[in-house]
Amino acid sequence: MNRFATLAQPRHEATSSGSAFHWFWAIIAGFSVPILIVIFGMVAALIEYGELPRTTASFARETGNQHSVELGTYLNIPVPSAFATQAPFAQLTELVIIAIAISGIFCFAVWMNRRSSDHRTREVVKNLHQRLLQQSLRRAESEGAAAQRSRARQLISNDLPELGIGLSLWHRVIPRSVLMLGGCVVLALLVNVWLAILAVISGAGLWRLYSWMRSPDWLQMSRFEIPKIRERLVSLIGDAPMMARLQAGGLADQAFQAELDALDRWVAGDDARRGRLWPVLMFAGSIAIALLVMGLGANILHGQQGLSLPASLVLGLALTASAFSAARLSELARQLRRSSRACESIYLYLQRGDDVAPSERLVGLAGLRESVDLRDVSLQDAGGKPILRDLSLSLRPKSLVAVLGTDDVSTQSLTELLMGFGRPQRGIVEIDGISLRDVHPQALAKQVMWIAPDGPLWEGTITENLMAGLSKSVDKRDMVNVLEELGIYEQITRLSDGLETMVGPVTDLRDGRSSDGLSMNARYMLGIARALLHRPPIILAKEPPAPTEHLSNDPCLKAMKTLAASGALVLVLPHRLQTLRQCDRVVLLNGANLVGEGGHTELLNSSDLYRHLNYLLFNPYRHRSGN
Repeated sequence: MNRFATLAQPRHEATSSGSAFHWFWAIIAGFSVPILIVIFGMVAALIEYGELPRTTASFARETGNQHSVELGTYLNIPVPSAFATQAPFAQLTELVIIAIAISGIFCFAVWMNRRSSDHRTREVVKNLHQRLLQQSLRRAESEGAAAQRSRARQLISNDLPELGIGLSLWHRVIPRSVLMLGGCVVLALLVNVWLAILAVISGAGLWRLYSWMRSPDWLQMSRFEIPKIRERLVSLIGDAPMMARLQAGGLADQAFQAELDALDRWVAGDDARRGRLWPVLMFAGSIAIALLVMGLGANILHGQQGLSLPASLVLGLALTASAFSAARLSELARQLRRSSRACESIYLYLQRGDDVAPSERLVGLAGLRESVDLRDVSLQDAGGKPILRDLSLSLRPKSLVAVLGTDDVSTQSLTELLMGFGRPQRGIVEIDGISLRDVHPQALAKQVMWIAPDGPLWEGTITENLMAGLSKSVDKRDMVNVLEELGIYEQITRLSDGLETMVGPVTDLRDGRSSDGLSMNARYMLGIARALLHRPPIILAKEPPAPTEHLSNDPCLKAMKTLAASGALVLVLPHRLQTLRQCDRVVLLNGANLVGEGGHTELLNSSDLYRHLNYLLFNPYRHRSGN
């Protein structure tokens, strides 16, 4: 596959606008260097001869121009008569001013080209972030929310930055460096065809020799093998005392010596390759330079038809600029190896599948009247590992249900299924006899509310977080009553702006509080308060760790019981023993399997696993180490 076509998709994004502006400055920058080299050649000719050398009679007859500067076999630069008739110092002054002006234009064009490249890249990457969000919401309906979280972490932390680096480098190198390379190679060929060809062949040969001697396969193997051997040596040293007690007859020493010899061979091979790399390259470079000097000397010593020193300067500068441009293209090729994988991963994730029904085919939902039923539901992760296996449950309104299990992924996935995230491999999830596959996500979102340990809270004021999505009007006094009922209103009034204090997602907790002054438990209480104001028919809650001080009367638990009594189904993932004791029903999972249902006391009497989990999770002395 053509490596330079790997970023075609992000380069042709609609947000990657401004190509005309970008190409204009790229062309200016690309052609400024060959023009500048010609100006330097003219300055060198003026200094060398004391005046600009006039054109040959044959060239004057062919072109009709009596004033031109010869800088190579086919490189004759015509100059205006007004310039040619000036004094040499005036000519030198004008040439220097022109060179400075072109240098300034080149630098400005490079800056504008870089600015345009970075701007276009940022717009594309920003758009891809937004598309990732939309696709994650869509994929969550069939694959589950937890899978999107881990995938998004890889895409945003690794793949998108790698794509951005490659895309920005592409815009900076293409077409600027290509034009510079082409212009300088043509300039070198015009000065002297054979010397230019010899220089290009020599440079390409040196690069191939360098690539061959570095032997990427060997380096990759050594980087893999040497750490592995060292790990085995460490393991053998750790096992050696035990082996000595077993009187293994020197087997440990023999194994250690064998690994040590293998390490020595790999290190010696690595050192040998690195040690001869630069001497061989320097010798090959010396041969290439000697050939170029011989060719250059033969031209200079040839007489009037030979290559002049100004022409030699132009040739040398043109070849140097060509080498620099070729190095930039090589850097782009190396970066594209990494960016192409990131690009493929991103656009593979963004592909729209056909596994989600179009929204116009889905139905609404008018609350919960009878039950939420899961019948023979089986769910697997991407690797085929069971998360839920043949799970059958019937959850009724006006009940507080706890889900406790040995695997957090299974209990979390159960709540995600009720939120419409994840598509079971087998079985069906229904609300009042309507399959969740047939319910519109927006309709389901109005009936189901998620309460996380941190709220969740998003960027906005506390009031905005509590009222978000609320269709009915709520008096501010009702909001204050709810917060007072939870015992959090006084804490909020101590914040800088009270209910209008700006809050956001938790990014860092210091002394148990985030930067906005709210503790994790306070955030959870705000999530409970939101549910009390909205009164959805289905509430799914995950408790934060229990506070260090014992709460004889947990206001959050009391609020959840109030919600259940008002007709809601409240499903909670407990972290507090009081919650288990007060629940109407506990659902017990062992890995992917349902192994028990009933009240707290009933399960304590009938299930060894439940007693064990209670000891592991809720025993206040579980963190103390024994003697």
